[in-house]
Amino acid sequence: MLTKTLAPLAFRGLFWTIRTAQIRSIQSGNLLCRGFKPGRGTGDSGQTALFNNERRWKDDAAFEALGATDELSSFLGICSSCAKSDGLSDVEETLVRLQCCLQDLASHCATPPTSTQRKRELTKFDTASVEWVNAEIDRFGDELPPLRQFILSGGGPTSAHLQYARAVCRRVERKLVPLIRDEAIDSQALKFINRASDLLFVLGRYACMKTGNEESTYLKPTSFTQLKWTKKKLS
Repeated sequence: MLTKTLAPLAFRGLFWTIRTAQIRSIQSGNLLCRGFKPGRGTGDSGQTALFNNERRWKDDAAFEALGATDELSSFLGICSSCAKSDGLSDVEETLVRLQCCLQDLASHCATPPTSTQRKRELTKFDTASVEWVNAEIDRFGDELPPLRQFILSGGGPTSAHLQYARAVCRRVERKLVPLIRDEAIDSQALKFINRASDLLFVLGRYACMKTGNEESTYLKPTSFTQLKWTKKKLS
């Protein structure tokens, strides 16, 4: 069970919420019955709408943040599939929950301060997400040995994918900064995404340990002909 109820994500161009009752009432031949939403082409001119129906150019700071958040969530789907293949059900569950938190973050970013109070309340950022991320960092991090050297991304497919996700998460953080400066989003949203990158780093190390792989530590490449990479098992 998820720890919170997700706010509906109904803004055009990003997510589409369909109630069960509506689905039952759709007649055969309707576009929705064929697996995609109506209203295609509304963004062909280079502009699209936020949750309050305000249209902006697609390179607006809000859409930059939304695009990066969507990319991270999509990549976490790959990470989740890798974790499932490795039998890491705990990591898989955490990643799915993180994806849900990212959708909440996206809905918050897509609701400008000029929106109605009802819409702002609907997509208000839940600070409980920050508390949950911190708890997950402690839960997985407590099982890991101390980190005394820089490590290189790797340690098996799942670990490597998670470390890449961490880098994408850092990009999301950078995309949120302009919105923070403009006071367009809650400052806790930036705190959440910063901690999320820490969580992904910890999960990468955890996956490396649980799959029996080794971490490669950084070595100053002063002589490429005599490098001896240091690896160690996390067990």
